[in-house]
Amino acid sequence: MSEVGESSQVMPETKGGLTPVVSVAITAFNSANWLPRALEGVLMQRTNFPIEIVLGDDGSQDATVDIARSFRERNSILFKILERPANIGIQRNYYETFEHCSGKFIAWLDADDSWTDPEKLTAQVNALESDQSISVCCHRVRWVTHDGEVKRERYPSSAPGRYGLAEIIRSNFVPSPSIMFRNGIQRDLPAWYLDFAFMTDWPVLVMAALSGDILLLDPVMADYTLTPGSSFASKGTLYQYEMDAKFYELIEGVLPSRWHRFVRAEKGKRYESIAYLLRKQGDFTASRRAAIKAFSSPSILDNCRGKTTTLIASVVREMEWRLGVGRAASGQRF
Repeated sequence: MSEVGESSQVMPETKGGLTPVVSVAITAFNSANWLPRALEGVLMQRTNFPIEIVLGDDGSQDATVDIARSFRERNSILFKILERPANIGIQRNYYETFEHCSGKFIAWLDADDSWTDPEKLTAQVNALESDQSISVCCHRVRWVTHDGEVKRERYPSSAPGRYGLAEIIRSNFVPSPSIMFRNGIQRDLPAWYLDFAFMTDWPVLVMAALSGDILLLDPVMADYTLTPGSSFASKGTLYQYEMDAKFYELIEGVLPSRWHRFVRAEKGKRYESIAYLLRKQGDFTASRRAAIKAFSSPSILDNCRGKTTTLIASVVREMEWRLGVGRAASGQRF
């Protein structure tokens, strides 16, 4: 990964000369409505170790930075604010914010999410300190709307325990406001991370899983906010599958060769789903193209039944559609 750019102006507030154990990395953009709640969730943490807040603002035009300054002035917590005069993009904002963290561990928090358990950081630090083979510690969250309505009480549904590279490649089941990882993992990210704005945490988690396990704790200790228009999930299932497929194309190049077949098989499954959804929408030509990618992505024997069924269905439906169009055109001529 390239070195941190010069697009940020850091204004640190160090108090007491303490080196933090945990850096809370908060990324914000026009987050004035949500930031106070996020900061209160940090300030309520009960710890016997020092923490710091590193807030990366991506050129907000509202009162986000003013709110951050006010919290820094009124509280004794270590607080750095990365102010930017213009938007630099979500991925670079994440990376630069991580790089300004001085703690042994980095806790991930978007400004529109919040922590709800005062023991969260302590529980995660204890887990990471007790076992060096754990690279990431996470926990369950609630899904809530911007006005506080609970849409899901517990996510993910996966059993608590340890997960490895295969599980995180197959699906990103880790909620971002639950992530705590060992500082330095972000420097292993590939250069394309800065330009792949569709996914922020999944590449970090995959790179982390190359060197250790992901530990999922059972308690619900944060709220993940379903903010209208900004959530990845809000863009629809087809978009999610398309971005998954793109992610697999990119991540294969940074994984050891023994994982390539596994990645291609997962990519093929996504293209099967893309082909099915496009067929339902009536885009038969695009469905057939996706079905061909589903067939050719994995090894010849992987997903054999599913990809063959998908290809046949897509080709047949496109032929039926073309024949129907041809009949209609012939009828119009005569």
